[in-house]
Amino acid sequence: MTLLEQELSIGTQHIAYYSSGPMDRTIVFIHGNSSCKDAFQRQYPAVLEAGYGVLALDLPGHGKSSDAPHPETDYTLPAYAEIVQALCRQIGVINPVLFGWSLGGHIALQMIGNSAHYAGLVICGTPPIGLNPEDAALAFLPSEFSAVTGEETPGDTRLAGYIADMYGTTTVVPEPLLQAGFRTDGRSRANMVAHWQTGAGLHDQRAIVEAWNKPLLIVYGTEDAFVSASYFESLTFSSGEPGSTLKMLDQIGHAPFLEAPNVFNDLLIECVARSFAT
Repeated sequence: MTLLEQELSIGTQHIAYYSSGPMDRTIVFIHGNSSCKDAFQRQYPAVLEAGYGVLALDLPGHGKSSDAPHPETDYTLPAYAEIVQALCRQIGVINPVLFGWSLGGHIALQMIGNSAHYAGLVICGTPPIGLNPEDAALAFLPSEFSAVTGEETPGDTRLAGYIADMYGTTTVVPEPLLQAGFRTDGRSRANMVAHWQTGAGLHDQRAIVEAWNKPLLIVYGTEDAFVSASYFESLTFSSGEPGSTLKMLDQIGHAPFLEAPNVFNDLLIECVARSFAT
């Protein structure tokens, strides 16, 4: 099955995306900060071969999507969530599984806070934080390049270091993903973090995860440069065994899907199968 790259307009924004497979059994892939939809190239063949659909977009200001015309309001977690939801509606994706990585996981949680019409949830490199500022302090690590997350013009050296940490400790960053990091509109980083710090319109992500009663998979690496592994162990769940929900990958960094694709793909497909079986 061919993965088609397409484009459409959502309001004033031009969005590039991949789409293929059944619209009623689709995984929506949401990439991280300063990345693009090509981050998941090692997942798409496995997903399509297993009989599921793929929808993956470049967020505004990233990849082949246009820069946002109104950075202060368009580069926010609620605005990103609305863009992904609008894309699903326009192309007819029904009740999908959401898979978000890093910032993409936070966007997925924002989407679930907006609507219950999702079959399942997979996140990695994403600590679900509450509205209490103490959660963020416990969840995120003060790594060498972590400040770049919210910087418009960090400089080439620091941005390259940030991109390297984003994709983990066990792999060389593929050239297209390095280029995507430098292509990213720096205002998307600065405005996203500035808005997040206000708390305006944000959902309590920890509460969403802990109350979620559909299939859920949270994957994290022990060597993540940005996220504290111990934070995930503090989460509780309303149903299911924590061992089937939380998957720790030893000696893996912030991008388990890239660093250990075979292991990750098996976990992903198993969660997706449970999601569409219910």
